[in-house]
Amino acid sequence: MSDTIRDVVDETQRYYDGPADEIYRRLWQDNVHMGTWQDGDDLQTAMDRTNRIMAKNAGIERGTHVLDVGCGYGATAIFLAKEYGCTVVGQNISEKELELATRRAQEAGLGDTVRFEYGDFHNIPSEDNSFDVIWSQEAFLHGADKLQILRECKRVLRPTGRLVISDLLVKRDVSQEDRQAIYERVRSPEMWDYPDYREGLEKAGFRIQVEEDWSANVAPTYGSVLEQLKAQRDNLVGKVPEEQLDRTVAALQLWVDSARAGKISQGFFVATPA
Repeated sequence: MSDTIRDVVDETQRYYDGPADEIYRRLWQDNVHMGTWQDGDDLQTAMDRTNRIMAKNAGIERGTHVLDVGCGYGATAIFLAKEYGCTVVGQNISEKELELATRRAQEAGLGDTVRFEYGDFHNIPSEDNSFDVIWSQEAFLHGADKLQILRECKRVLRPTGRLVISDLLVKRDVSQEDRQAIYERVRSPEMWDYPDYREGLEKAGFRIQVEEDWSANVAPTYGSVLEQLKAQRDNLVGKVPEEQLDRTVAALQLWVDSARAGKISQGFFVATPA
């Protein structure tokens, strides 16, 4: 592993095992992903809808073997196993998130069908041709070498499998100053745009089957989290430094504003081995 990748992985792990853990668990709860919104939705309803849309595109059914790359607290892996009867391996670099994910799977009685383990997606700790579906939600944005990540996905995916990705994107024409402010919120080294994904997937040996612009989801999702943070701020004081809370409020507002201004997008891709 290169020093650059190692540094990014270590920084991302510190981020998710640090104050972000307390904030995310209280606001997003176990499912830390973008929602697909309809009138009257709350965040959980919108996130469940995203899961169902992605699962339909992935062709997940009973017996499908899924790798959830960057699985967070494991809520999606548990959701997929319960709803579709598939088996899921969730990989992540955050020890706190993996611990909670494992506990949640045991509480749900899914210990035989869902397993969580440490895994850096730059070097996926799985055998070649192991999975029918590789699933990732808003995780690749943390990658230091996204082409290497896509090649690792190709390696562990079966020849008839599907790679299903939701990721947050930054448009190519965004200024470097704005770009760095956006990156700072999630400690991302670099975020791709749609052309970058097209080029990267092709270089990694994939053929894109679905590409959709889900930009409309970004501002409502972060706006919902921002409002919850403001409402729960007093309860978080003492558990999270006030300075961190203030920075998080400002960062979330920046992302809401950037999404509304068309600087941040959410892209959805389904690809198969070429």
